[in-house]
Amino acid sequence: MRRAFAGLFVSILLLAQSYRPPAGTRPANAKGPDYLLPGGRLLTPLGAMRPTGPGPFGLAVSADGETLASADGGPQRFSLTILPRAGEPRRLRAPKKGEQEAEEDDWRSVFMGLAFDGDHLLYAAEGNSGRVRLMDTRTGKKLDTFDLNRDGFRDSFSGDLALDRERRRLFGADQANFRGVALDLARRRMASSVRVGRLPFALARDGQRLWVTHVGMFEYQAIPGADRERARETGLPFPAFGFPSREAERGAERRTGAGTKVKVPGLGSPHVREANSVAAVDFSDPAKPRVEAYIPTGVPFGPRSLGGSSPSGVALGGGRVFVSNATNDSITVIDPKSLKVAREILLRMPGLAAYRGVLPVGLAYHEGRLYVAEAGINAVGVVDAGSGNVLGHVPSGWFPTRVVIDRGTVYVSCAKGTGTGPNAGLDRSFQGDMRRGAVQSFPIPADPAAHTAKVLANNGFLPGAPDAPVPAGIRNVVIIV
Repeated sequence: MRRAFAGLFVSILLLAQSYRPPAGTRPANAKGPDYLLPGGRLLTPLGAMRPTGPGPFGLAVSADGETLASADGGPQRFSLTILPRAGEPRRLRAPKKGEQEAEEDDWRSVFMGLAFDGDHLLYAAEGNSGRVRLMDTRTGKKLDTFDLNRDGFRDSFSGDLALDRERRRLFGADQANFRGVALDLARRRMASSVRVGRLPFALARDGQRLWVTHVGMFEYQAIPGADRERARETGLPFPAFGFPSREAERGAERRTGAGTKVKVPGLGSPHVREANSVAAVDFSDPAKPRVEAYIPTGVPFGPRSLGGSSPSGVALGGGRVFVSNATNDSITVIDPKSLKVAREILLRMPGLAAYRGVLPVGLAYHEGRLYVAEAGINAVGVVDAGSGNVLGHVPSGWFPTRVVIDRGTVYVSCAKGTGTGPNAGLDRSFQGDMRRGAVQSFPIPADPAAHTAKVLANNGFLPGAPDAPVPAGIRNVVIIV
């Protein structure tokens, strides 16, 4: 009797929570107006979609609102896309090694950092080169470069940017060296840098204070004696340790491919203040910046958060600091006066509150509301910043990464655009030729709740009838991708 009751309970539970992709058996489609993704979800982006290069993760609007720029982070071919309000987009592709353009202007990557200085001057982080370039968006020509590989630092990776136009300072994140930097634009030189936390990611400026999020939990170190030219002999033939473990935290002795014993450095604790946190950095003295505080955000690594919190976006407004925790599906609200966490805002789907996957990344604050790039559900969430109530979700393109609001219009960079559809029989590569991103634009929605049902339907978040039971003779199902 007890077993029968348990089986009945499970059947009722499955009936109440049977979710499936809405596409059914239809194949992927990139021609719209309802775009169908390979996983069976739908896209019905609100407003207009303008194509960019693949993987846009940076978005900026000029002072006069007439020009947008996206930093297209690849894969394979990096670019900057300039989108005039009136006119055709222009894609400025980073030259590949060996091309003539690379000899004249050697920039081969871009990342998320973009900052307009007025109407036509644009600062763009070059990512792996460790540089920041200044360019004229009308001509695409480089006007200046700032190299972060100086004063004893090497292998820099220039990330997010924040401009202080009044004081002629440009702040940036050097992800590889775990530091924040300040560039003196008037004197065209590096002003200072300061060590921050593990893998600095997003920046926001408030007066002379810089807010820096840290998406990392660890600080990796090279294996002693490792040589790229002799990787098989000097490297490890197998991972040194699993995580979590005491060895992962403190290190362990292992043998290289050639049999030499080496002490593999540990990763340290994932709970140190520099991990999964936000740093408040005081730049009031440009020559001597200092970290005022590290503020942990979201749920730290542990049974309730196996990936940590991964704070991926930061926005300022209404006397508060807002930080999106990508792997927690939450927003941490910080009081900038006390440097303490004031509250947590949860982003949850009806009936699926126990699961994660909303993946909030970029944030924008406007007139008491937060606009959240919800990369995991292809939507822009709208939150009342005062009460913390989620007002609704607006359908976006595939994998939204950044949100910018200007003159009543919401702009969203979508890393995967609207998809590519099937590529069978086409003599073009998916990554190099077919894949595109997009910038979406739509008026600020008066009633975000009116769009929520569409987002739920597009993602298969509306429960339906359960699938037919698996035949009793089948014990295992293997899916080969």
